[in-house]
Amino acid sequence: MWTCKNLWKKLAPLARSSSTLCRQNARGVLFNNERRLPLVPQAHMSSGTPGGGGDNNLYYLLVGATCVGGGFYAYRTIKGDKERYQERINEIASRPNKVVPEQPITEAPGENTHWQSKVTSAFFEFPSHAPYLLIGGGTASFAAARSIRARDPGARVLIITDEPDLPYMRPPLSKELWFSDDPSVVDTLRFKQWNGKERSIYFQPPSFYVSPQDLEKVENGGVAVLTGKKVVHMDVRGNKVTLSDDTEISYDKCLIATGGIPRNLQVIERAGEEVTKRTTLFRKVEDFKALDKVSRDTKSITIIGGGFLGSELACALGRRSADSDLEVIQMFPEKGNMGKVLPEYLSNWTTAKVKSGSHCQPRLGVAVITEALVKAVSFKDGKVEIKLKDGRVVKTDHIVAAVGLEPSVELAKSAGLEVDSDFGGFRVNAELQARSNIWVAGDAACFYDIRLGRRRVEHHDHAVVSGRLAGENMTGANKPYWHQSMFWSDLGPDVGYEAIGIVDSSLPTVGVFAKATAKDTPKAATEKSGTGIRSESETEGTANSPVASSTPEPPPVPEQKDNYGKGVIFYLRDKVVVGIILWNVFNRMPVARKIIKDGEEHADLNEVAKLFNIHDD
Repeated sequence: MWTCKNLWKKLAPLARSSSTLCRQNARGVLFNNERRLPLVPQAHMSSGTPGGGGDNNLYYLLVGATCVGGGFYAYRTIKGDKERYQERINEIASRPNKVVPEQPITEAPGENTHWQSKVTSAFFEFPSHAPYLLIGGGTASFAAARSIRARDPGARVLIITDEPDLPYMRPPLSKELWFSDDPSVVDTLRFKQWNGKERSIYFQPPSFYVSPQDLEKVENGGVAVLTGKKVVHMDVRGNKVTLSDDTEISYDKCLIATGGIPRNLQVIERAGEEVTKRTTLFRKVEDFKALDKVSRDTKSITIIGGGFLGSELACALGRRSADSDLEVIQMFPEKGNMGKVLPEYLSNWTTAKVKSGSHCQPRLGVAVITEALVKAVSFKDGKVEIKLKDGRVVKTDHIVAAVGLEPSVELAKSAGLEVDSDFGGFRVNAELQARSNIWVAGDAACFYDIRLGRRRVEHHDHAVVSGRLAGENMTGANKPYWHQSMFWSDLGPDVGYEAIGIVDSSLPTVGVFAKATAKDTPKAATEKSGTGIRSESETEGTANSPVASSTPEPPPVPEQKDNYGKGVIFYLRDKVVVGIILWNVFNRMPVARKIIKDGEEHADLNEVAKLFNIHDD
């Protein structure tokens, strides 16, 4: 402060003389031009005590301090940016497998190895931009990619999946793969469908796809799959996503098809590491492979869950127990298998079949424990101990938790997308849009059904149809989602059903049944149609005003007792059919879809059942 004051004392005389000279020049200008400027009060400069010119000292001091501080801040910021940039460059350079070797590979790798090397290419070789970006590598994503390419043949489509596999279908993981007699099925992932034809679970072989680093350069576009990468952040305004390794990829249009995550029981999560590592949450290829190994290496497996997945796995593992000492136990809180879907009498009938093994496995069957509420799980003496609320205790070697699916909506927060509070999943409009250039399909989409209200569906056929529609709308189709998707479940090659709409056992139901014949099985149905994944063929069918059979009215359900070989179950809400199950009745789904779409009341559902020709031999 004292130094500044002394400096000002020396500069003040010069400032005064300069000010005086300026005033004199101003007077000369006035006289020469015969004009008068407005009078301005003279500024008095002083180095005197406070109250005179002391305020000027403070002003110049503040200005000087600000300049010095700003310069120092700018210097530190620039230096810090350089350090962070150098750290980022060093981190990228230190990553494994980022440098393409100069020497050629001497040993030709197999097809799968070759593809794996391409999808784990260098950081800087990932495409920086994708006109069509699909998040998730499941059925909905692949259906969308195929639809986009059909409408835009030159489209460049990039699929990003956190799984190590190319897009594949999930239903065979709990169905046909378990009934294969090929010991190498775990490696090949090929199986015989009920119609006897063999196929792979993968939608297309690796040769169908282009490598991610070539996507921007390929002339006619294509579909590339970036495996083993997870999208962790979405910048909706900037039209870009960030991967788990900090890679950024921009897009023009984006589809979210992230599917879901298997739920677990809290008592299992709290039970500790020994229980956790002996528990399978069944969803992916790696889960199928792990459970296959467990079924060969252990003596006992307990499946918790009585829904579609739990019942299918119980039958599949029950069949395997015929050739080993494997004990298969299935427990669930309902009174019977698929108790939340099937009416009680049919659920009990199905449970009896699972126990006896007549359809799942001809000799041993499955030990079914109904009305089982799990209270605690622990690991004691080399066994997993499951305590039920009624005091029963079950000891087993391994647990399969099949208790539902939680939609994967982790991106909602960063993307600012709405999640439905009732059904879960991303809320979308009739065109499956969440934003102007963002669509959602598959298990993660919560859509509005014009007949049945807002819904979220977790089945293969819905993934196919919603993915296909989203792909069309991404290319400008602007079509609403009106399709009533179906789902199916097979308890082996002899018992299966197809369902559509809202099938909830809490609703009133009317069932019409008939005696089954040899052709009324999933195996016979696929042999006749020539397809194995039924939704791939039935979704194209339409109901052409079916004619009711002239067969006399069937007897009412109570008189049929336990003869539920084949039939139709109608689910009612306000006297209107909102759901239909075709029990061992196949290739009639277009008829069921039309009944629900019409939304009419029916005085006699026995007459409606004739449309399905269940009494024809």
